[in-house]
Amino acid sequence: MVDRRVECRALLATCRPAWVAGHGDQAWAALDEAGQYAVDDDGLRLEVLAMRAGLHLLAVQLPQALRCAEQASMLGHQLLDGGTVLDHATAEALADARVTVASMTVDGSHPASSMRLSEALVVLDQVAYDASLTRTATAARAVNNALNLRIHALQHHLHTIEGRVEAWVRISEARTLLHGWPDQGTVLRQAVDVGMTCGQWERAWSNAQEQIADTSQRNELIAVLSKAAVLTWHANRREEARGLGERARSLSVAVDHPWVRTYAYLGHVAAAAAGAGSLGAALRAYARCTSRAGHATRPHRGWQAAQIALESGHSPDDVEEFLTATLPGGLGDLAPHVQVLIADARHQDVEPAAALELLKPSRSAPDRARVHLALARTYRRQGRPTAAALELQRARALLDTWPGWLLDQVEQEAALVQQPVLATPAQHRVLALTAEGHSNLQIADALDLSERTVAVHIAAMLRANGLTSRTALSARHLRASALTIQPDPAARSV
Repeated sequence: MVDRRVECRALLATCRPAWVAGHGDQAWAALDEAGQYAVDDDGLRLEVLAMRAGLHLLAVQLPQALRCAEQASMLGHQLLDGGTVLDHATAEALADARVTVASMTVDGSHPASSMRLSEALVVLDQVAYDASLTRTATAARAVNNALNLRIHALQHHLHTIEGRVEAWVRISEARTLLHGWPDQGTVLRQAVDVGMTCGQWERAWSNAQEQIADTSQRNELIAVLSKAAVLTWHANRREEARGLGERARSLSVAVDHPWVRTYAYLGHVAAAAAGAGSLGAALRAYARCTSRAGHATRPHRGWQAAQIALESGHSPDDVEEFLTATLPGGLGDLAPHVQVLIADARHQDVEPAAALELLKPSRSAPDRARVHLALARTYRRQGRPTAAALELQRARALLDTWPGWLLDQVEQEAALVQQPVLATPAQHRVLALTAEGHSNLQIADALDLSERTVAVHIAAMLRANGLTSRTALSARHLRASALTIQPDPAARSV
């Protein structure tokens, strides 16, 4: 005689591994078959509903995920209220349903439930630290999803030292809790994301390397290989970018999840930009890698692919055509950022007010540096070199721990606007005080010179530099000084 509970649970045990391996159809088929065994057993029905909720969440089908998770939770409470003692498998499924609901807090990245962040974190921490659930997939989900919510809540503070410190402390706590567990989840991938957002290349790279070495889950490996390919492309480490990006794409064969396929083909775009093949062909392959609905769930990834192409010298018109084909529904909150950077790629002036709106702390440090660079180019073309110098210094500060070609572009632009003042050492001493707004008499008193000597020095500097006023002389000096001040790496390395 068939043991319905054994058969049902055996099928449920195959669902997440099938999903992780990239076989979504198999996962759903096993779940449907398990549901047939659970018709007359409320405990099994709860387990099936909890698993269905989890798969819907992985598929970013939020209303369905919430409905199934709430049904599972309601059924669990009915059983408990009726005096039923839940066995371990059913109790874990109830906890899993609670994790799903909490993960969709209204304050998170997948807002679907009415639960507030504080309440969601209490639920997730309860499950994560429940001794009866130690080392289970459900507890690992709780740890990973709690970390995701905490990092999401910090997104407007990662530009501050305090925000970065808290983010890395949270990542360290999650890694410590999961140490030795069979399922490490997405903690290292989240660490890579924090490093990229903060502009901390070495930290992002070290976490990516660690996950590449340790992960056995194909989907996670594809994701981190893609991120590593993008990182090495940014750092102009072309050979590594080619190898990592092509490895990500080759692993994605037969994977049908949009989030995984877009990662794989983003890696392919980075590899092509690094010389592995035709960039145009790589963009077309990205557009075809999943459905339009699938692309619509990951618009930021489509823009990443477009941005790599744009910054590799690909035609702005072709990049716009790629974005229209890939994301016909539009780019959402990305649209203003895209407009500014495409205009800059066309060597067109950007509207300062629109650009300044993009310098929100929630954007990554490299993205904000790109906006400052676009503004600097605009100001230089408009004959405002001092304003350009200030924007370039801001870009430098954001890139002080982000090596590679973007910083090289900032330096190339700086060379166009820097123009150090031609002056002797004695004239430089006079110039420094002139730039501070001191009169000739005040400068003479400070340097123990005659007022006439000061005037002679200033006149000589004006002639040598082709300038007609001390205001222009001071502006050039301040501009050059701003561009020679190096940011303190310690301020952003935490």
